Amino acid sequence: MNNAEHEMSVLGAMMLHNKSIPDVMDILEPGDFYRPANGNIFRAIVDLYARNEPADYATVFEALKRDGETLRAVGNDYLPKCGDAAHSYRNGPEYARIVAREAVRRRIASAGLKVADLAEQPGDEDELVEQARKAVDGVSRAAGEKVVSFSESIYETLRSMEADKAPFIPTPWSSVNHAIAGVRGGAMYVVGARPAVGKTVIGLQLAQCIARHGAVAFYSMEMTKDDLNKRLLASELHIPYQRLRDDALLARDTNKIIASEPDFHRMPLYVNDNPSLSITDIKRHARSVNRKSPLKAIVIDYIGLMSTPFGYRGERHQFIADMSRQLKVLSKEMDVPVIVLAQLNRGSEQRADKEPVMSDLRDSGAIEQDADVVLLLHRDLMNQPGDLYVRVAKNRSGVTGSFKLKFYGHYSKAVEEHVSPVEDREYPAFRQAQERPALSSVVGF
Repeated sequence: MNNAEHEMSVLGAMMLHNKSIPDVMDILEPGDFYRPANGNIFRAIVDLYARNEPADYATVFEALKRDGETLRAVGNDYLPKCGDAAHSYRNGPEYARIVAREAVRRRIASAGLKVADLAEQPGDEDELVEQARKAVDGVSRAAGEKVVSFSESIYETLRSMEADKAPFIPTPWSSVNHAIAGVRGGAMYVVGARPAVGKTVIGLQLAQCIARHGAVAFYSMEMTKDDLNKRLLASELHIPYQRLRDDALLARDTNKIIASEPDFHRMPLYVNDNPSLSITDIKRHARSVNRKSPLKAIVIDYIGLMSTPFGYRGERHQFIADMSRQLKVLSKEMDVPVIVLAQLNRGSEQRADKEPVMSDLRDSGAIEQDADVVLLLHRDLMNQPGDLYVRVAKNRSGVTGSFKLKFYGHYSKAVEEHVSPVEDREYPAFRQAQERPALSSVVGF
């Protein structure tokens, strides 16, 4: 797992045949070398190549003279020895793959030791398992941290700007997209509202929309998976939710479900309805979803219901602050948007205009600090329940402002003012079974 000759062969081939350097760079990083001095030599070769300068014994030696520690570790005649170790200078990429495999095996051994050590540590077993899983997941990544300057990273940014694939996923509402430019990986989005205003509807609509681009992990600590599935059917197929809830489907409802059955397989939405989810549970489940299908977003409904670890004795607001920070870190670690639904306190109800502000977020001001975007929802449930106001109260990368959507609670859906979902007649208080075909005979359950 630490064959010095293999590492010398890679370095020698790179110096003897500079054209192999880009191929080797795609395989190795400095941290993959067992001997730190070899990693420093590798870095010196790559730096010379990046400046369009030749990387041979003489130029690499001059570069290393500025780092006397490396030369003292290997000696002044080490570079020619590397050349001698490269039996064929054209085999640089093959030597690199050998070194990379040895690096992975060392990281496996290191992860094994860490997992064994975790088994002896006190604490919550689920959290220990999550730490062990993270150690194993890190095996395939380079051990050393890559230091990248603006001059190196800007080209990747420019390439992504030219790519056909947008760096964000649009929301279902064009007015909101205009303000926040959709949802992006590595960012945390907070949707806050008072009870019964519609935050779950908005969260579920966002999940539906993003699921058309990839997998979404949805954590529901308030509603069951069955209830959410019925709301999804109501929103997607414009079947009144009450008919789904009461098992009072009409023939046309059943026909809609049967016709849309092939689309079920194109909805990679993974719902976890455990009512006592902890941050450890969410991390573990999200990584499991990502292993099954590339994860595109995480939705939490809602942060105030997250479970505290066993034995936790701190203040509630401190716990929520910690959860908020960990969810923000998770969004960056997995490079996906994390959409957090949150409850608002009664502050807005005591103001004349009833419009919520960020300070109304319940339990902790840390939520508004960690969030990249904060959307606050408001409805006048007494006078205008069909108007849903969405206020962009915080936006790190764009404008703020308020927008009005039309809220159709019976379809579990909010749409732009100029868009109307397919309306449906009120269904009768009774139904006849023979009016509709049997779902089980067609859908296959």
